[in-house]
Amino acid sequence: MSSNWLRTRRLISVLLHLARGIAVAAWRFPRLSEAERLCRIQSWSLALTHKLGISIRVQGIAPGLYPANHLLLSNHISWLDIFVLNTVTVSRFVAKAEIRDWPVVGRLCHATGTLFIERERKRDTARVNNDMIEALQGGHCVAVFPEGTTSDGKGILPFRSSLLQAAIDAQATIQPVYLRYTDRDGNWCDAAAYINEMTLTESLWKLLGARGLVAEINFLAPFPVGKEDRRTVTRFAEARIKAAHEALCRHHHSKA
Repeated sequence: MSSNWLRTRRLISVLLHLARGIAVAAWRFPRLSEAERLCRIQSWSLALTHKLGISIRVQGIAPGLYPANHLLLSNHISWLDIFVLNTVTVSRFVAKAEIRDWPVVGRLCHATGTLFIERERKRDTARVNNDMIEALQGGHCVAVFPEGTTSDGKGILPFRSSLLQAAIDAQATIQPVYLRYTDRDGNWCDAAAYINEMTLTESLWKLLGARGLVAEINFLAPFPVGKEDRRTVTRFAEARIKAAHEALCRHHHSKA
């Protein structure tokens, strides 16, 4: 199958899937129970990755569909990360405010309870922390990308601690997650990386042409926040994710 034909076939399938997702979010979600909405989000996300030709590989012990008072902390590579993580554990994500204005994707994120933040405004961090506390104490699962931006996945960027205060105030359980994208043989792959000045259209076009892309979700051991301050908690979670990254890189190189 030629690359252009593959992209075209996948694009048509994805666009139809996105349209169905918006329709369901607009017309069906208000009449569904929370459990039904969660199952819809998970199954829709699984279908999206399938239509993009992406395989999901899960390592470690996932916390369940929607664990209460649970905060997922993950490294960040792509806008696709949200949907990849939702294939296993559905969360209310904290995402940059610009995503809210994206066509289609922004509407879907808003419909599924995403908390949008204007990172350039310090006051907005306080507002989002309050929203996170309310969500966590209300029995929701929330996900944060503490790097604050995307990377190509070859390394882990320094974590920001500002949004972890909510987990401490809510006495939530924190679970670090190491996310990576590889080919079928476990080699690093940049097909999903949404970095530099890349547009959403350019990113999607690149994904549509990828073959054998694997999204690997590594769920690391969860831990209670206890009485530690947010910087200590942040450094601990960052160290855990970095260790997973380095261990998996070493393991792959040793097999090569």
